[in-house]
Amino acid sequence: MPGFLLHSGMTMNCPHGGAVTAIPAGPPAALVNGMPVLTTKDQLIVAGCTATPPCTKVQWANISSLLAGGTPVLTQLPPSGPGGGVCIGSVPPAPPVVVVMQQFVTGR
Repeated sequence: MPGFLLHSGMTMNCPHGGAVTAIPAGPPAALVNGMPVLTTKDQLIVAGCTATPPCTKVQWANISSLLAGGTPVLTQLPPSGPGGGVCIGSVPPAPPVVVVMQQFVTGR
């Protein structure tokens, strides 16, 4: 799906206020604004969710056909608002909220 490439410098929260942090799977294959592009191998972990049970991770659905190091990159459109994935752990699962991200590089 086309959209802006997600990178490790983005700010994202679960719908209950927990912070989403990107855990890289390895060395960055590509950079945007000097920060690693997020790929399907990277993990998006949630900390500080106030729901019961809490959100623990984000499963991203907007995946580009653009590859970084042979792995598809994650995209987001629009650059803020509901994210292109779902927070796993809480009931019912809900999309994360993208607060800030780069708005220069896009991919399909």
